[in-house]
Amino acid sequence: MLMLSIACQLLSLPWIAAAELAPIPLGEGQMKIHAEGLRFSFQDQKGNTLAPAHHGAGASLNGSALSVVSPIDQHSYRLISKKGERAKLIISHEMGCIAVTISPDQPATPNKPHKIALQLGGMPVAYGLGDTGGWNPTLNLVNAEETTYSLKHDGGKYRWLSSFVIFPQNHFASVTFDGLARSVTLSKSRFKTTVATINSATFYCFTGSMKDIYASYQKLLRKKGYAVIKPKSRLFELGWESWAALGWQTNSKTMLESITRFQENGYPIRWAVSGSGFWEDGGTTTSFGKWGKKFPEAMAFKRKLHERDVKWMIGLRTNFVPPGGPYKPVTKERDQNMVVDTFSGNPLSKEALDRNFFLKNPDSTLWKRHSGCFPIVPCYLIDGNNSKASEWYAGLYKQWQVDGIKEDTMMYLGQGHLDVFNQPIARIAEDGGLVMARCGSFTSPGTLTRINDTHVNQLTQRIPINYLQNAACGAPNAYSDTVGFKKMKSYSELAVRHAWLLSLTAGLAVGESSTHWTEKQQAIFKKPFDFHYRIVPTLYDAAMKSYLSGYPATMVPLGIAYPDDPQATEPPNFQWMIGDSLLCAPLLKNHSSGKLDLYLPEGTWFDYDTGEKHTGPKLIKDFPMPVTKAPCFVGGKGILATRASDNAPLTAHIYPTSQTRTTHSIHHLDGTSNSEINWAENSGNTQVTDTTTGQVVSTRVDELTGALSFEIQPGHRYLVE
Repeated sequence: MLMLSIACQLLSLPWIAAAELAPIPLGEGQMKIHAEGLRFSFQDQKGNTLAPAHHGAGASLNGSALSVVSPIDQHSYRLISKKGERAKLIISHEMGCIAVTISPDQPATPNKPHKIALQLGGMPVAYGLGDTGGWNPTLNLVNAEETTYSLKHDGGKYRWLSSFVIFPQNHFASVTFDGLARSVTLSKSRFKTTVATINSATFYCFTGSMKDIYASYQKLLRKKGYAVIKPKSRLFELGWESWAALGWQTNSKTMLESITRFQENGYPIRWAVSGSGFWEDGGTTTSFGKWGKKFPEAMAFKRKLHERDVKWMIGLRTNFVPPGGPYKPVTKERDQNMVVDTFSGNPLSKEALDRNFFLKNPDSTLWKRHSGCFPIVPCYLIDGNNSKASEWYAGLYKQWQVDGIKEDTMMYLGQGHLDVFNQPIARIAEDGGLVMARCGSFTSPGTLTRINDTHVNQLTQRIPINYLQNAACGAPNAYSDTVGFKKMKSYSELAVRHAWLLSLTAGLAVGESSTHWTEKQQAIFKKPFDFHYRIVPTLYDAAMKSYLSGYPATMVPLGIAYPDDPQATEPPNFQWMIGDSLLCAPLLKNHSSGKLDLYLPEGTWFDYDTGEKHTGPKLIKDFPMPVTKAPCFVGGKGILATRASDNAPLTAHIYPTSQTRTTHSIHHLDGTSNSEINWAENSGNTQVTDTTTGQVVSTRVDELTGALSFEIQPGHRYLVE
């Protein structure tokens, strides 16, 4: 009888019989709403559908479809579900997107929250969801069967989380920040986001060009209080990590010896990480300044690294062993045969408890979990939503007197508390520390965003998919583990392919050495490292543009770079763009063949190594990609920045592609200055003038490609005519 009564209420309202409410403008398009079933859709300025309405219901409360009962004002309405539950709908504009907020009338509890869902029709290609999408079998999250992705922090493979989903072919994206739990369901017939919440849920929807969507999303992140970290160029240099190289044999002596050997063999290491389990005997990762036997003269060791131009980073986590103790672990053995009988209590935990700095459960009880990794005993966790707790933690970090951290907290949180990692780690980065971050949500709290422990045999699928999903969510400065992790005992092409993959990302590091290989094998292995060194200026320039615009320029999935090209959305191999000019196509699938199916989008493309010219769009079957070749092509805007040595000026390269150019800026590695290149319409021979000094600049033209090259100085402007 209740259901019949509700249906009669809806049918008796003449304006609902018309079904469609007043459209809401969004950019140059609009959002359309059907009152019955609250069915949403989005259109562009020409009336073409971008994101279609679901054929059934557009929103639901606790599994029951919602419909509009009556208007409150211009963009707010009374709602009722088929089960009779009532709610309020508010639609507003925020930072270039539309916010849809649904607030149930009846209160809920943490043990029995409301489930609020927003639903649209199916769209063919979707990227995003951070680590949650990173373990999908394909880059496209729309699988053959309907898939529900639940956002959860498991302390392992799911630690950087985002509900952001972008549909490049539809020029549409969506995100929600609310809830005790979140999930996203994708299929060919629907896109649904579900939030479990005590109060309301807000869903944000974006339309427009890819760059417009990411610009609006970054503005929204900033408004919501998420830190957007300015990248530090030091972490784009070659790094070194102790774990793969030395394991538990890490100490100041073995570290210095390994780093020195690499540098003497021509590897320009500029940062080094020692892990998070090497401090006080039986201590914790948060003993802050209390070095153990393995680093007896820590500051003297730091000076020796600085003499070699190497910055020292240490492993650091945000979980604290309780005060008191000692505490016995469930198992004494840790990986690589470390044995710990007991762990000391952390006296700092008492201060944090007294000041209410540790995380609490939704019912206000103190959160406490057993660490499944290190230090293998029950722990508390810093409450990153408490700004005073984050400030306290960042202040404690300074006691280490090091150059930065590799954050690697490994605590299971489940579906709640997704935002507790961002603020403490971001504070360290904002205060000048080098930060490689593992945990976080929606935005990366460091320069590099590390994906979970990876191995060489995962490069054919797992590593690139996770990289590209994070990038699609706006965290493109990718890093995983050291090249050839645990697979360096003997030479293999797979290890070199791994090096090529990582050389095309922001973060590249070594651990195990190749010096026991033959000279020829070592020379092959070193090629990707030399290439990465040359293109660091291009990578860092892209990262700065990502920081300023939100667009994931350091690693743009090809389908986002070319959203209107159906072949680009799911290329046969993994491909992406660095900036607007460098297409990366490392051979990952079927790597033993030495060939790949290469897709080149519309425009002119030059093989980076050979200079061979191609015109897209076209698919090249069985393109040779030997292990000695840089797997890159220059096209698009056709502008790269490279370097030959630490002390030489950067060189700008301008390839003769088909794109029209007016102005282009290149950010320098100091992080503050840039060079500006302008073009003038003119005839005759090409000339470059430094308009800052008035001097004509010496140039070189490549015989194969016709690319124009010249040195650039920070803060100078150049005119090409």
